[in-house]
Amino acid sequence: MRDDETYGDLARLFAAEDAKLEAAPFTADVMKRVRRQAMIRRLTVGAFGFLGALIALLQLPELLSAFVGVDHTVISALDLARTEISQAATRNPMWLAIIIGAALSIAAVSMTERA
Repeated sequence: MRDDETYGDLARLFAAEDAKLEAAPFTADVMKRVRRQAMIRRLTVGAFGFLGALIALLQLPELLSAFVGVDHTVISALDLARTEISQAATRNPMWLAIIIGAALSIAAVSMTERA
């Protein structure tokens, strides 16, 4: 019983001291470290991203020089696809239904997909 009274006074003293102390300095110190780490991560990722974009930008002229005939290739491929689709549709209309079904399925998945 005597120990409870002795420690009870000490517990009340600590409770009074804890009530006087504010949590703001501790929270501010912890949050300052968290913000600093987030800033370092953000700067690191941004620097590597900028470096990657710069390297890609420097390689772009060399990359595009290899594809001089891209426009002609795309136009001829689209024309060929149009003629082949029309020929397949006249031979067997089921192909046209399959192509339309596949296009609608891809469109539905694309529209309902979340980032």
